Amino acid sequence: MASKSIAAVAVLSFLPLTGCLEERLLVEVTTVVRADGSCSRRVEYRLEHFDSTEAAAPAVAIAPAKDGLRLFHRFPAGEPWSVRDEPEPRLHVVAAEAVLASPNLIGSDYWRALSRRSAPAQNHVSFAMSPDDAGTTYEYAETFLDPSSPLASLRLLSRLLLKHDDEFASAFARAMGDAAPPRGQARRAYRERLARPFAEVVGALATRPVYGPRERKETEGLMDRLTELQKSLAQALAALTPASDSETVDKAVEASIEAFAEPIEREMAAAGLPLSAFMADPVRRVRIRATLVMPGPIQRANTCVNGDTASWEFEGEDLYGRGFEMWAKAAAP
Repeated sequence: MASKSIAAVAVLSFLPLTGCLEERLLVEVTTVVRADGSCSRRVEYRLEHFDSTEAAAPAVAIAPAKDGLRLFHRFPAGEPWSVRDEPEPRLHVVAAEAVLASPNLIGSDYWRALSRRSAPAQNHVSFAMSPDDAGTTYEYAETFLDPSSPLASLRLLSRLLLKHDDEFASAFARAMGDAAPPRGQARRAYRERLARPFAEVVGALATRPVYGPRERKETEGLMDRLTELQKSLAQALAALTPASDSETVDKAVEASIEAFAEPIEREMAAAGLPLSAFMADPVRRVRIRATLVMPGPIQRANTCVNGDTASWEFEGEDLYGRGFEMWAKAAAP
């Protein structure tokens, strides 16, 4: 009988009971820059829950205890912001609006964290205007960034796996009894066959300057890689216990993993990087639409432009790595 993989234990330990509910959140951001450098800003959140088992995916009532806007988001408060909060059974809308002397005063009006200890996803705005004899140049940049990425969770997991080598060796010794190899040998096999190779793979991925489609795909495959490494560990331990059959060793490896999965769970939660941030995000889909209106025709931008207006559309996972960057340059006489 094959042992339960450490990846499976981790998933079962960290995943919340989401059932078939899917959360869809649309965030619409509108910024209008005026000729004097002031601006109006509006951010609207529209949250709906759907039952993914239904073919037509009808919206279902949002229970307050599962309302993502209340659990994970913070909204601007105080002058000059006006916030409208309209929770309904099947649709929760929050809209924040302000007129500001400069876009630089927007601050982080988008704020989302999956736990109290998680580093939040936020936006950052930078704006400048430069008048000269020909007119005024306006430059606008905004970045949406989420440091609590799946890769960040897996980097922490890799460090904790290295840290718990003694716990694994002790648990394996208890599970195998008199047939157990010396703890030093079990500990060394654990580090060389599982913990260190996994840390090296995660570390190599983390050194890349971007978190794009290639990185997302490879990150998703890291849990499968962890399962493969565990099989390699079981084979190495079986060679150290020739008097025991492979099924007995597999069961001992499974029991040893379960013994320290809970401490790892607590440490990851304490750091604000639970694996649920990685594994459960598909049920919390975030789409962001941003529109920027400048005082004159936009000359350059990293998106499609229509006269004085630029627009971007991106997903929550685009906030990982360097984040999602928006910039535009316009000129007015």
